[in-house]
Amino acid sequence: MSGGSLYDFVHKQHNVLDLPTLLKFAVDVCRGMCYLHQRGIIHRDLKSANLLMDKDHVRSL
Repeated sequence: MSGGSLYDFVHKQHNVLDLPTLLKFAVDVCRGMCYLHQRGIIHRDLKSANLLMDKDHVRSL
């Protein structure tokens, strides 16, 4: 995706995120994991480098 990974984004921010941004990422990840869980899918390598972003932030697990 055009935005890179969450890992890259955090490092570009010098490892500092404001609370609203951090909460947005957390909610996006939780929604994605809920979607997978409801379909019986297990994500076995959840980490910031595997969370892909577009211009609106996290979009793919």
